[in-house]
Amino acid sequence: MNRPLNFGWDFLPDFSPAYLSAFPKDCESVDLPHSATLAQVAYHDEESYQRLFTYGKTFELEASHPYLYLNFEGVMVQFDLYLNGELLGHFVSGYLPVRVDVSKSLKVGKNRLIVVVDGREDPLIPPFGGEVDYLTGAGIYRGVYLETHDGPFVEDLFVEASASGLVSLSYTIQGEGKPTFQILDGKDQVASFAGTSFRLDNVKPYSLKDPHLYTLRAIIGDEVKEVAFGCRDIAWTEEGLFLNGEKVFLRGLNRHQLYPYVYGAMPAFFQKEDARILKQELGCNIVRTSHYPQSEDFLNECDRLGLLVIDEIPGWQHIGKEPKWRDQLYDFTKRMIVKERNHPSLIAYGLRIDESGDDHELYSKIQEIKQSLDPKRASLGVRNFKESECLEDIYAYNDFSCNSLSHGVDDPSTWNGAKGKVKLITESNGHMYPTASYDSTEVQLEHALRHARVLDDAMGKKGLAGALSWCAFDYPTHETFGNLDHICHHGVMDQYRGKKPASYFYASQSDENPVCYLASSLQSSDYPAALLPPAVVFTNADEIDLFIGEEKIGTFYPDRQHYPNLIHPPVILDDWIGERFKEEKISAKDRKTIVEGLNFSAHYGFDKLPFRLKFKMGLLMMKYHYSFTDVYNLYGKYINHWGSGKKDNFILIAKKDGKEVSRQEIVAPRNGETLVSVSKSTLVNGDTYDGTYLTLEKRNEYGYRCHKAFDPFLIEVEGPLRLLGPKMVSLEGGFASIGIASTRVDKPTVGRIKVTGNNFEKILEIEVR
Repeated sequence: MNRPLNFGWDFLPDFSPAYLSAFPKDCESVDLPHSATLAQVAYHDEESYQRLFTYGKTFELEASHPYLYLNFEGVMVQFDLYLNGELLGHFVSGYLPVRVDVSKSLKVGKNRLIVVVDGREDPLIPPFGGEVDYLTGAGIYRGVYLETHDGPFVEDLFVEASASGLVSLSYTIQGEGKPTFQILDGKDQVASFAGTSFRLDNVKPYSLKDPHLYTLRAIIGDEVKEVAFGCRDIAWTEEGLFLNGEKVFLRGLNRHQLYPYVYGAMPAFFQKEDARILKQELGCNIVRTSHYPQSEDFLNECDRLGLLVIDEIPGWQHIGKEPKWRDQLYDFTKRMIVKERNHPSLIAYGLRIDESGDDHELYSKIQEIKQSLDPKRASLGVRNFKESECLEDIYAYNDFSCNSLSHGVDDPSTWNGAKGKVKLITESNGHMYPTASYDSTEVQLEHALRHARVLDDAMGKKGLAGALSWCAFDYPTHETFGNLDHICHHGVMDQYRGKKPASYFYASQSDENPVCYLASSLQSSDYPAALLPPAVVFTNADEIDLFIGEEKIGTFYPDRQHYPNLIHPPVILDDWIGERFKEEKISAKDRKTIVEGLNFSAHYGFDKLPFRLKFKMGLLMMKYHYSFTDVYNLYGKYINHWGSGKKDNFILIAKKDGKEVSRQEIVAPRNGETLVSVSKSTLVNGDTYDGTYLTLEKRNEYGYRCHKAFDPFLIEVEGPLRLLGPKMVSLEGGFASIGIASTRVDKPTVGRIKVTGNNFEKILEIEVR
């Protein structure tokens, strides 16, 4: 049985030997997960958490048990553990759990637990030793549990199951005895057996669209251990990935487990929400847990949603030569595989330090570890060069060759080290074009189109299993990386999980939900020289009708000429006149030339007209006795009313299978409205506290974000609620969010959140149970 120990810890932001005898009376009371320091939203002090911190908890053991363990799911980075005044040892956690046998140390009655956390970047512990392109934070940032057993029990249980229903398992026993097994489908028992294999009838295979999960229950006496599993076949070939015999092109993003203010210290709701965003909002079918093992809450949700996973051992570029560093990486590899090998969403282990050089000894031994623990699952190694020794099953390459909109990825046939191997792009874009949520429309559009170019190129390459781009969410980093604000603005969403235009591109590649997002401004004043270049719409619709008022300009279709491989190419609105041009004295044939010339001038300026159009326009001006002023007046009448006081109201109607799925009206906005909401209004405490996002967003009257808004807001909570961040929050690109956590209650209690801004106030109620 696991007993959670996550509420009511004493916390001190330093360490003194005197704390081992008694904590000061003014120590802070905290709940786990907990970040030892509160981060700034930008310009982080990366040294603020690189010191010692002290946690203490007193708890009671009601009865004696022959087997007792303390499980720490994640402590950043390492810690000394004291129990009832006795030092039980020094432990390295970082991104992996630590399990400590306390059978001889715990006593019936009151027990005092003290954890001295060392948050420093130890050069002998991966990923450290060089400079790492992300921050780690410090503290007991995942849960802590007391594990009790009264008799023999199954200590470790590993389940493999095929799409045909063959279930194979291995296990270790603490004590004497043999387990029996049950298989449950939901709450219904569908099988029972003894031994290490069983054929399940009427199997429901685990797939992307139907990620069906079963439960294997192992029983010895009164002791029960349960593991969720899925029945699926994974085959990697030089053609790509096959899931249950069906080829799947892997389309996804990389994820850091970092959040504003609290680094990685977030409870289950927020971890699960990231998985939901990736699968349901961004339309990804895979995520890479760069560059370290991540929360079981996140991985469990990936299992539930059918979001495929590639995990990764801790590290970034640096390989330590010290025996202690290398031994620690071997230990991390073992612990990661044992922690994660039961996840049906996990399709390959990342068993090479990201972007590191070759090291035959290190990576050979890591492959041996994998083979001993999970021989059937594939491994991959991520590198950023094309000639490399590949000891893994999959040659994974970070292709950062996209430096414009004309080139996405290199041909995988140029990966000279990948001959005979499965090929997979694991990163692209990212630092090649960092983009903040408050950057100009032009910058954000190019950022999105670079992602489109990469994915289109990748989908057109023979022998490429897929492409994952860098990355899902912006994240904090050391001062030598990222922008001057110590943030890597590499995400398709910002660190608050606010959407950039690139996120709508990814969403448009899925058919789960209708998507129609105008990624361009339709206001000429937003562009240099008041031009109005072609506009881009990310959509999964078949066509878009464009109107000005009641006048139809035309119907526009996905741009398959420039994006022949995408499921849903962007729609390019490159005609602002179209069917509206009805100058009676100009013939229908000549109208086409004039419309072409005026549109080109709107996009690029009159001075950029190519000779062909200049010549044709000149002939028509003579034919119809038009002066340049007449032509310019036509331009003003149909395209650019800048300074005239007139506003065009554009209407976009998206259709799929001939039916309207979206209608948007877009006019130069007058006002921005502040919208305040929470992800859920009822919080339920469980093993630890629950949480919800408080989201602040400024949108114009047409539903588009005001991405130049930076309004400040004061956030106050009362009742059983606390902020996972500061009281003062400012919009960033028109959007911000902050976590709201529950505190312990004896009965359902209502708390209040008060949000105050300039001439703005809103109160929300949250029930805590």
